[in-house]
This record gives sequence, C-alpha cells and structure tokens, in this order.
Amino acid sequence: MKYAVSSEDVIRLFGLDGVNYYPQYDGSELDAKAAEFLAGVGLPTDRTFASRAEPESGFPTPNELGPLFGRRGQACPPERRHWLVLGYLVTALVVLDPRTGTIHVYPEGESDSQLLHRDVESFVFTLCAFRKLTDAYTEDEDQVEEFAYEFRQAVTTVDPTPLADEETEWNRLLDEVLEGMW
Repeated sequence: MKYAVSSEDVIRLFGLDGVNYYPQYDGSELDAKAAEFLAGVGLPTDRTFASRAEPESGFPTPNELGPLFGRRGQACPPERRHWLVLGYLVTALVVLDPRTGTIHVYPEGESDSQLLHRDVESFVFTLCAFRKLTDAYTEDEDQVEEFAYEFRQAVTTVDPTPLADEETEWNRLLDEVLEGMW
C-alpha cells in the first residue's frame, strides 16, 4: 500500500534503531490500516517522540490506557480502557483508538484527551516533517519562519487535524522552535 511516508523515509530520518515495528495478529481488534502501517512502516522514536517509555522512570509503559491510568491513580473512561499507548510526544501521552485508528493525546496535566491525528500514518508523517524541521533549524529567523511554513504546508496537506487548533501539541512544539528553544 502507498502511504504519505515510507519505511525508507522513516529509516533515513531516524535510523534503523530509531524505528519500532509492531507485529500483526490474526483476530486483532486493531484498525486494519493502523496495524498494517505499524507493521510495515513502523513508529519512529527520538527526542520528540519517545515510544512507550515513561520519561521520568524509564520503566516500560503498559500497552493499554486503562492499566497505565490505574498505575497512576487516574480514572479512565471505560470506553478508553483498551486504547493503545504509543508513547510520549515530549511530555504529552499519545494513544491510539484501536477501533477507529485515530490518534489522541493527553497533554501534561490534562485529564481528557484531544484528537491529534486522523490516523497513525498522519502521525508518523508529522513526526518525520518535524524531524526535518529540527534537523534544518538555524539561528536565522527568516529561515526558521520559512521552515515552519513548509512544515505547516506539508502537514496540513496530509491531515489538517494536527494544526487545526492553536492549542494542539504540534502548534506548541512549533512555537518552541520559532522561539529558539530547539
């Protein structure tokens, strides 16, 4: 299947050690497109997105949201207990609704999620675009603005959801880049 980002693109940007692949299982309740993408293209991990590792402890994160919230003493809505934990986008928890294939985020300190991406393909595409942005980063303010514009254009062409609201995690990260914090 043709995706907006290929396995080769992800490996080129993150290295082979920077990509996690997930096996497909017969009878899995995971959205078929998400399962195929995670098995074939994979999920990158780097300083922007840490795949299933809790930043503060280094211990593996439970696979599902319910057990993770239970371990933290947080309430988890019953319909979200089986959402899959993908990792952390800087400090925000990133989860996958296995039924719909949509990506949601729990920003640090928030008890409710926000829709972040329409699917895992869009999420990985945006991680790749952000990696290109940070790799190309310079101190030249005009050039940074141009790179940020190109990032926005590329991402919204694939999926407008990540940048649709000024308060999304991606807009916060982009603001940090523009302020010279990366």
